[in-house]
Amino acid sequence: MTLHRRSLLALLPAPFIASCASTRDLAADMRRGGYVIYLRHAQSDGKPEPALGDIKDCLWQSNLTPAGKTQATAIGQILKGLDVRYGQIGSSPFCRCRDTAQLVTGRPAQIMPELQYHASQSPNAQAAAVERLRILVSNREPGGRCTLLVGHAPPFKVLAGIELAEAQAAIIRPRQTKEFDVVGLLDPSGVQSREVA
Repeated sequence: MTLHRRSLLALLPAPFIASCASTRDLAADMRRGGYVIYLRHAQSDGKPEPALGDIKDCLWQSNLTPAGKTQATAIGQILKGLDVRYGQIGSSPFCRCRDTAQLVTGRPAQIMPELQYHASQSPNAQAAAVERLRILVSNREPGGRCTLLVGHAPPFKVLAGIELAEAQAAIIRPRQTKEFDVVGLLDPSGVQSREVA
């Protein structure tokens, strides 16, 4: 291991270092790009949203708490420490997702209606959201960059069988059209790689 990498690892949270010791070096792979980071929005206030309103109006929505803003900033610092370079930065239109993306990357995200999900949607609309997400997370970013997508937990649980907590991300390696592997998880405490069968 070079001195540079030793210095980098010394700055990372202990859970990340332990993960590197027990599995392959996910950090080095992420620096090379080609991954999709699917992040559930950070902690929100849990305000009831019985029906969809004007998606541009944050007042009726469940929005980030101060703790959620801190979580999103921490995730951004972790990714910065890993030298992750972003290609596409996409967000669900909900304010809590847009704000999370902004705090993680320091710049506005592209608003992507295909990442929108709401419990009041019909079963057909929810199933369509899952299929749209399948396509997005199976798309490899070229040029040594990673894609960041900020969205919601339910469609990813249906798609991958993993229920993400608020401010938790799946690190995804696209394989081919509509196929992918979840190779790690990320939260404000660090990165943990995940064995793939």
